[in-house]
Amino acid sequence: MLRICSPLLALSAGVWLIGCSSAAPATAPATTSASPLVPASAPQPAANAGTNAPAMQGEYPGITVTIQELKRSSSALTLKFVMVNQSKADFALGAAFREASGDSDWASVGAVHLVDGTNKKKYFVMRDSDGACLCSRNVPTIAAGSQAVLWAKFPVPPDDVQKITVEIPHFPPFEDVPVTR
Repeated sequence: MLRICSPLLALSAGVWLIGCSSAAPATAPATTSASPLVPASAPQPAANAGTNAPAMQGEYPGITVTIQELKRSSSALTLKFVMVNQSKADFALGAAFREASGDSDWASVGAVHLVDGTNKKKYFVMRDSDGACLCSRNVPTIAAGSQAVLWAKFPVPPDDVQKITVEIPHFPPFEDVPVTR
């Protein structure tokens, strides 16, 4: 098995708290699990549903990400995306995502964030009262030829925000992703 890691820019202490509210505890349980892995040849589950976002190639050859949806509710903005491993080697989120997010989880997508260019605000993944991200956690290695459906919850932006930029570590930004209801 090939484990892929790369150095990341260090985040200053406390920066990840911007956009999070400590006033109300999160309602999701701390023990969330990752979505099951399925072969990349399997039908893409609602790929690009409502987003028209292309699959983006990142820093790792053969690894692509497609945004499925960015959906607003009264309590959170939920991002769903698919990471596909079309390479010939297994791919582990592992240390690269953990270092970027500050999570103690082995592999989570807690380092993903949103950028509202209009209001000049950055939204970070919500956290429960124990500091664990409300996102896909303990994501297993994505085997060659497989994919993982992943998710993360963010604070709700103002109603006038209809499009937002999604930034996933090691991938180019997905700009102008529509926020749906």
